[in-house]
Amino acid sequence: ADRPSTSATSTLLGLVAGIICVLSVSRIIGRRSVRLRRGVSLVRRTTQVRAHRFAMPVGTQRVYLTREKGKNGKLRKRLEEQGVSTVELPCIQAKQLEGGTTLSERLNGSEEWEWTIVTSPEGAKILVSAWEKAGRPEIQAAAVGGGTAKILINAGINDVFVPSKANGKTLAEELPKPEGTKRVLYPVSKRASEEVQTLLGKRGYTVERIDSYTTLDADWTAEDEKLASEARIVTFGSPSAVRVWADRAPIDTIIAVCIGGTSANACEKYGFQKIIHPTKPGVDTWAEEVFKVLKSIDLDQEAKA
Repeated sequence: ADRPSTSATSTLLGLVAGIICVLSVSRIIGRRSVRLRRGVSLVRRTTQVRAHRFAMPVGTQRVYLTREKGKNGKLRKRLEEQGVSTVELPCIQAKQLEGGTTLSERLNGSEEWEWTIVTSPEGAKILVSAWEKAGRPEIQAAAVGGGTAKILINAGINDVFVPSKANGKTLAEELPKPEGTKRVLYPVSKRASEEVQTLLGKRGYTVERIDSYTTLDADWTAEDEKLASEARIVTFGSPSAVRVWADRAPIDTIIAVCIGGTSANACEKYGFQKIIHPTKPGVDTWAEEVFKVLKSIDLDQEAKA
């Protein structure tokens, strides 16, 4: 048989090479197209997250505020500045006791107090009222945190000690060592534990505790109960608020965002399933924990979309 000519063989090889080249280019283009489409998708998703504060509808993922009426303002402001919708549903209300009315006499009496300490904003307000009624005597005060201290400072009580962490235990542990009379005046809620005076007593202080106020369960209407049943993210600023919520509303379907460890411990005690709190208590860190929860829900919704 005749062998193919050299020119025919060259032509055939050229055609094969051309076909291989075309196929290779097509595969490369195809791969690049896939990568490009994925890249666009990722860019769109990233842009979408950055374009808004939170993806969920404002009316759907509302954050519930449970402090006493009139005391949710700071947290609400920080949340609403970032586009978060809030619902105020107070769980507790404060009531001044007889000890609060006689506090001015203790401040203006013959006793000399090395420290006067308060462990809540309500306690600070009662102290300020008594201090003014007593004629604004010179006192050395200690407050559990910056917000409570601000109430004293704004009233004119300038010498205020604040611990590194906003809770009673840290206040009792970090209060300077006794140097003078070693006497401490402690106006506090009737519901407060004895931890503070016990720790101070071990450090050499003599503590006079005055139950100046108490916290009562807030009144809820049928509409309030319906609102509570729809909650998913609830903020708690005290163990008393936790207790009231646990008595009246679902605890296994919500995320409890607490101001600090004390309220978080109360949530655990009452059987809450999802509990979050900042390491360092405070309204700013509290708000940041809420933002983290909302962002996690936001990303979860996007992943399911």
